[in-house]
Amino acid sequence: MERQILGILKELDAKELREFKFHLRKRENDPHCPSKADLEGVQEYPALAELLAQRYPRTATEVLSETLACIPRNDLVDRIRPGKAADAVRTGHKQTTHQTNDTSFKERTEQSEQGKLDKYDMSKKRVAFMMCVKKERSGAEKDIERMNKWLCKYQFEELSQPCVDPDGKEILLALKKFRDKINQSKDEVSCCLITLMSHGRNGYIRGKDSEHVLLDDIFALFNNMQCPKLQEKPKIFIIQACRGGKKDSGVEKTDDEPEEVDDTSHFRLPTASDYFIVYSTQKDYVSLRNTEKGSRIIEAMDEVLSKDGTEWHIWDLFTKINSNLVGKTFEHNNSSVKQTLVMESTLTKALYLAP
Repeated sequence: MERQILGILKELDAKELREFKFHLRKRENDPHCPSKADLEGVQEYPALAELLAQRYPRTATEVLSETLACIPRNDLVDRIRPGKAADAVRTGHKQTTHQTNDTSFKERTEQSEQGKLDKYDMSKKRVAFMMCVKKERSGAEKDIERMNKWLCKYQFEELSQPCVDPDGKEILLALKKFRDKINQSKDEVSCCLITLMSHGRNGYIRGKDSEHVLLDDIFALFNNMQCPKLQEKPKIFIIQACRGGKKDSGVEKTDDEPEEVDDTSHFRLPTASDYFIVYSTQKDYVSLRNTEKGSRIIEAMDEVLSKDGTEWHIWDLFTKINSNLVGKTFEHNNSSVKQTLVMESTLTKALYLAP
């Protein structure tokens, strides 16, 4: 078995090998998962093959297949398990079958490639923060699961455990600690991603205790003055939250009350450059969440990012996500409801998530 693993690993180039080791140590709920230190000590293909065979004496080829699918190298998955590549745990796709036929997306991407639009350098460390209030928000576990999957795929490193069910005061404290870790980091940081999933209304989100936290205060923590480490670096905010109590022709499942609202009227763009903010719904409207499938925007993100996340820059990705979201009609109590996300950007370059 070790010999077979070695033969497969030797097909990887240096970049793919780094990605393989990254995804290997990010395996969820795996007690045998090698640590970062374990993998940093493994520089040669034979040593990595030996490590896999020792850690997974019965399931090494399965672990190998699942990790290869994350790169993605499904041609190698087929060599291990012919015809089974489609069954592997896929977190990325390079196949041309996933490319869009929408010429507007292609034209904007080609413009970037031709040098008409500079790109952010995403080759350095990527950091992420995720906060989720699960209290009275059934389906929130699914959101966390999906977010963890694509944070792993696009090599975002969480500097701490997800902030789950915090009180209002704890949200700002956790974000300040996250910000301070970025500023104190010896590594160069390419990008930061902050995901907030909670209740709220009129410019704030709520903690588990219903205490309000102003979104303006959160945004300000990462501006060019407060977070100099992120100057001229993209800062992505994804906010799954209602923005009021209005319902667009009905509702499927809101977060129990009109509670997740954002208002950035005091958001000062010159101080806060290189921001990309996604709101799950329009101002004054509710945001939909299914008790089993989770939030509708996170579901739509999962569909698009798993297929096209490496192909387009972030504005086009979320345009496609919005297209998927708008194209669906959700039902609740025999009435229909629609949802559309809103994007706000002060980015100065094209932002690609591809590792």
